[in-house]
Amino acid sequence: PLVFVLGSTGTGKSELAVELATRFNGEVINSDAMQLYKGLPIITNKITPAERRGVPHHLLDHIGLDDPPWVVDDFKRAATQVIRDIRSRGRLPILVGGTHYYTNALLFDQVLVEGEKEEPSSSFPILSEPTDVILAKLRQVDPVMAARWHPNDRRKISRSLEIFLKYGRPASEIYAEQKRRRETEDGGDVSPWQNLLFWVHTEPETLKPRLDGRVDKMLAAGLLDETRQMFEHVRRNEAAGQPVDFTRGIWQSIGFKELEPYLRASSSSSPPADPTALASLQSSGLEAVKVSTRQYAKYQTRWIRTKVVPLLQDHPGAMSRLFVLDTTDTSRWAEQVADPAASITRSFLAGDPLPEPASVSPAARSQNAPCQRTCELCGVTCVTEDSWEKHLKSRRH
Repeated sequence: PLVFVLGSTGTGKSELAVELATRFNGEVINSDAMQLYKGLPIITNKITPAERRGVPHHLLDHIGLDDPPWVVDDFKRAATQVIRDIRSRGRLPILVGGTHYYTNALLFDQVLVEGEKEEPSSSFPILSEPTDVILAKLRQVDPVMAARWHPNDRRKISRSLEIFLKYGRPASEIYAEQKRRRETEDGGDVSPWQNLLFWVHTEPETLKPRLDGRVDKMLAAGLLDETRQMFEHVRRNEAAGQPVDFTRGIWQSIGFKELEPYLRASSSSSPPADPTALASLQSSGLEAVKVSTRQYAKYQTRWIRTKVVPLLQDHPGAMSRLFVLDTTDTSRWAEQVADPAASITRSFLAGDPLPEPASVSPAARSQNAPCQRTCELCGVTCVTEDSWEKHLKSRRH
């Protein structure tokens, strides 16, 4: 058995993982790409030693700032070994983090397509065309995949068309074949899926101020000092003729890039920065951190809805193992999150019947399956039922 805790930043994933680990003799595996890096506990929002409550945490503080960023295969290989080690001690592995393509790598084995190295776009000239041209072609050759993606999501549209160009077959057909093969290998009888997933969800209007408040707490805890240390690391590398690639790895973490203009101005000695200008740069940088954090939370939720859930739907019985837990009201944490999760986990480990996911919380019923609807009046395309309902009620509509 393997337990996954999913969700966007600020929803309480780490707290739930620790709670389950304390109750069920578990150990936690980090699946957050930024928390892999050593140090920088504030900017990467690492759970503190006190909050870990003595529970072993793996793949946390694992690689150096200058180490090559991990790709999915690096994470899958390391996490698989850690899972084996935890099980060998008779303990329960619990995977938690917000880098959900890491999660997908452990949940799903799509070696025919996703395990292949992507070809450069120069191999297929159409992939360099405007997005609407690529989408039009995808609709011709693979309407199933074309209907899955938002018309502006160039990366996913391009990848789906690339699969067709590379293999000569629609990606949707390849995925369906993989599904049939899995079922055939099981002798026609689908074996129990040994994964349990908790999606920790907070309503957006409650999450936004919560995330803003967390940035304020990070500032009080020493965010500026930590980003200044990162900036000094950059300057040392630059002085040694080893410039840092700011588009990769830890340098893409929310906090550093937003505050970099302030850090450069405050470190300049010729001429000294104007205090008023410095204060303005710091204020605008912190506001940018808050905006980026809110945007990232939306991105994480959208990834679960459009990338994790569709694959679960393709795996027989998997959706019955996905439970949405509502952390909107933190005063009801035990009642709405910790105790229901513990009860479900206890039944899961005992092989007992699990409750219907929709019966666990109202939030489960609101996280609808992906769809694609376009409002002809507004020209807006939505890729989930939830976002469609919100659009219909919006001021814009």
